[in-house]
Order: sequence, then structure tokens, then C-alpha cells
Amino acid sequence: MRIKTGGQHQGWTVVHQARREWRGSFEGVWLGVDESTGHWIVGRQHDGQSMDDGFDADGNWSTSRHFRDGNAYLNMRRALAAYDEEARNASDVWDGMWDQRAHEAVARHLAHRVPFSAPVQLAAGWIGRGLTGFHPPMGSTIPLDGPVAKYELVRYLQGQTRFDEIVTEPGSVSEQEAYQLIINATGPIRFVCRGVTFYLSK
Repeated sequence: MRIKTGGQHQGWTVVHQARREWRGSFEGVWLGVDESTGHWIVGRQHDGQSMDDGFDADGNWSTSRHFRDGNAYLNMRRALAAYDEEARNASDVWDGMWDQRAHEAVARHLAHRVPFSAPVQLAAGWIGRGLTGFHPPMGSTIPLDGPVAKYELVRYLQGQTRFDEIVTEPGSVSEQEAYQLIINATGPIRFVCRGVTFYLSK
């Protein structure tokens, strides 16, 4: 059987999945999160003969790794690293665009977790480390629908934090707090993380 990206499967929200053929056999992986606990899962699908047999008739998969730290942000980061590793082990599933696509999928998921009560147009942007609001943004968007703007801001945040050691600098919110601010945003916000200013504005 197949499962649906964005849907629920055995208590997990399916954030991303991939399955491909390699020398006559199909292999696949999937990434999920339990919204109620902040726990993440990286699953290996069953090897099979089609795109439809990665999960058995009961919806079970082959193996999985769970990330159940008390810090939801650390769970997410560790799950993404493990997801990359699992994809590399699944023959032809991994490719040069894998990292980007997986992070985009997580950004889409986070951007839609808290809905807007009414339609709103917001621009997303960031200003470089140590600079002030008087400096032009290093990256910015035109006004976009609220969830799309939140997605773009998550992508900016991912680009500035994901390769670095996790630290909280003076005058900055932690990376976990930064993600939570974006997730909960339903209007303009502005914050500093790792010395970089991130914002949503009308």
C-alpha cells in the first residue's frame, strides 16, 4: 500500500517520502512527525516490486528510527540528518537534490501548522549578521499569501542555521525559539537569531 504525504499514518504526520526503482527492485524511505509530542520518525519502506508495496497490508514498514528528545527542534535536525543517511542507503532514492527537497518539505510542513484566521499578504526577509534595519535585506520576497511567506522565512532560517553548531548568541533567540515564532506567526514578526534579523512584514 501507499501512504499520503501530508496525511496521517499510524499517528504520524507524513512530511516527506520517496521511493524509486533500482535494478528491478523498489526501495523507499519516509519522514514523519508526531505533532502532539514533537517526536520525529525516519522509516525505511519495504523493498518490493512496485511503487505500491513499500507498506504491507496493515500499513507497516520495514524499519524505523525514532527521535524523542525533549527538544522538538533537536529531534527535527537529527531526523533530517538520519533521513539523508537512510536515503543514501536505499540505493537510487538519494540524489543531488535530496537535501534541498527534504528541507523544503519540512519548511512547507512547519509553515502550515498554525493557520491564519483570515487571508493576509506578508513579505519575508532577512538582514545580515550584525546589520541593522537601516541596511537593505540580504534576501526578501514580494508580499505573498501568509503560509507561503512563512515557508520562505523558514527557508531563510534553514539557510542561516542548519550547518552551524547550535548556539544562542547574546541578544538573539535560540534556533528552537526562532522556528516556533515562525510557526505561530499570523501576522508581522521580527526577531534576531544567531545575529541575523528575520522578519515578516506587511
